[in-house]
Amino acid sequence: MVKRYLFLIVTLAFVHVSTLAQDSTSTKVRDQLEKTFEDFDLDENNNGEQLIYFLQELENNPINLNSAEITDLLQIPGVTYITARLIIEYRVKKPFETIEEVQKISGIGLTTYEKISPYITIGNAKDRFSNLYSDPKYWFNNTGIEIISRYQQTIEEQEGFKRPDSLGGYTGNPVKYYQRFKFQSNHLSFNLTQEKDAGETLAGPTDFDFNSIHLALVDNGRLKKLIIGDYSLSFGQGLVVWSGGAFGKGREVIQSIGRNERGLKPYTSAQESNFFRGIAATIGDTHDLTIFYSNIPQTASVVGSDSVRFPSSSGFHRTTNEINRRDNVHQTTVGGRLRFNSLVGLFGLSAYSTHFDATIIKGNSISNQHDFEGRTNSVIGVDYRALVGRSLVIGELAYSDYDAFAGLIGVESSVGNLTDIAIQYRNYSGQYVSILGDGFGESSGTPQNERGVYIGLKHQVSKFTLSTYVDQYHFDAPKSGIQSPSGGIDVLGMIEATFSRTLSGYLLIRNESKDEAFEIVNDAGRQEERTGTKIRSSYRIQIQHQPTPSFRSRSRVEWIRVNSSQNDLEKGFLIYQDVRLNVSKKLLLDARFTLFDTDSFNARVYQFENDLRYVLSNVALNDRGQRWYVLAKYDISGNLEMSLKISRSVIEDAQILSSGLNEIKGDKRTQFGAQIRYKF
Repeated sequence: MVKRYLFLIVTLAFVHVSTLAQDSTSTKVRDQLEKTFEDFDLDENNNGEQLIYFLQELENNPINLNSAEITDLLQIPGVTYITARLIIEYRVKKPFETIEEVQKISGIGLTTYEKISPYITIGNAKDRFSNLYSDPKYWFNNTGIEIISRYQQTIEEQEGFKRPDSLGGYTGNPVKYYQRFKFQSNHLSFNLTQEKDAGETLAGPTDFDFNSIHLALVDNGRLKKLIIGDYSLSFGQGLVVWSGGAFGKGREVIQSIGRNERGLKPYTSAQESNFFRGIAATIGDTHDLTIFYSNIPQTASVVGSDSVRFPSSSGFHRTTNEINRRDNVHQTTVGGRLRFNSLVGLFGLSAYSTHFDATIIKGNSISNQHDFEGRTNSVIGVDYRALVGRSLVIGELAYSDYDAFAGLIGVESSVGNLTDIAIQYRNYSGQYVSILGDGFGESSGTPQNERGVYIGLKHQVSKFTLSTYVDQYHFDAPKSGIQSPSGGIDVLGMIEATFSRTLSGYLLIRNESKDEAFEIVNDAGRQEERTGTKIRSSYRIQIQHQPTPSFRSRSRVEWIRVNSSQNDLEKGFLIYQDVRLNVSKKLLLDARFTLFDTDSFNARVYQFENDLRYVLSNVALNDRGQRWYVLAKYDISGNLEMSLKISRSVIEDAQILSSGLNEIKGDKRTQFGAQIRYKF
């Protein structure tokens, strides 16, 4: 089977297709999404879906180079604080006439331009504000409307749909349905997002399990934003407040250590956690003030008559038990942020206090000893992003209840014209608790119980780009799965090569060595926990051939080796062929065929897949089998677009897939999705 597949790769690598259409902006964004997500082992705490929304919303509403403030420019992937300053200095002397002109800015070469071009535009300066608020043309200038309807379903019947409600089965049908209506102009935004997960009930148009709505005023003089409804907050480096997801360690080895805050933004995602519901506003000019109030229902497991576990982030309400727990605790949050913009840099002060109407009880495991418990959590922090010569210095220091601190400091700098370096140190106390934070680190979610040093290096040599990072971390208190202090070291090395205009590729090696717990039977015949070292290594080779703008062929081979603390060796292997084809100006096809073979779930292999707009698909593959998918996007008219995706995984010799209510009898899992998008 492998020989047959290698023949397929060699054959496709030499396919030449005549030019049918130019590469579209959306195609560039898809490529960037894949580069961004393919190296992250995403789980529900990584908020990957919100990141998908953020990038694709940014594509829909690009940043105006001639009027954007520095904080707006920093939202563009690939734009650093230094680059944003240079853009502003350039346009003061001469406004940008084309987006290509941004390549005249120091630090923006062809590679960076290709990365940022989907998210930038040019135009005139902002509207003048006097005597305009009563004019309807002011509020409805540059109006855009987007309507989306999406259907997704697993074709094979799952156990949860076989069982009756009385035996814990799902109460609804297997369809996952999503719809969205969005209105936006230069100064006004309205959005309604609704979703029903598979297994949830939907009796009518007002009975969606999840409803998100907001009305926002944007860029109205000193009133930068006013949002009523759902919104997200991302401040500083994430140690105090950060919602909406963030990028961590990956192929971008330099800029990943520092976060470009997004501030207050309307919420449009269908992710049912990690956002705020209430009212918030940002007021100011060079310096600004953000204040916010939120009261949002949460779902939690019941412990006692007036106590619950920490609220779940799954958003599922499919069974009778899940439905009975729905919205059984409310969380109220108030807070604010002051941000100062000076010639030296950006400085901020953030604070919040959040309160639950029931007592949160932490888990009983020793690894839960520092988890949040009680009803109230309050945090305050200061952060900065400052220029020191040619270097950018970033940092944040935060203080929470229980007299605990968390802090980080980092430096990004250039060494000559071809080399960049990044260094960061972080220290998050085990007692520090910010349940709204999400800082950089080995552990996702709350920045707590971690110390680490990160060093990243990128160097350009002719047609090659060399990137590497080393991240050493330590947990002073027990973590999940290990009842003693632990640590590890994560190393990545990558060589990217552009062989010609049509041929490129890269070699990526990643090795992570970390402590793990295992049990032995001692001389007395009793089980005893010991600590050892687990090493996970991955080796990936990828070649991309794009002979014309309308055809792209991509081939990947990846090997995984996992050495456990007891010297057990487990292996994983993946090989795939990926093809993108512009069949015509209206029809775009993405297709992939994958073979994989892993000894266990520990040696699983991840692959990011292109999917319907605003859908995140980062698939974990284990056991032995194959997977394929086809994604088609067809522009029915200038305003109407239809997308279809079908995928299937086949596990060799399997009798059952998954477990519990998601169990499928057989060796196949087939998923189908269809989406209609109307935009004008």
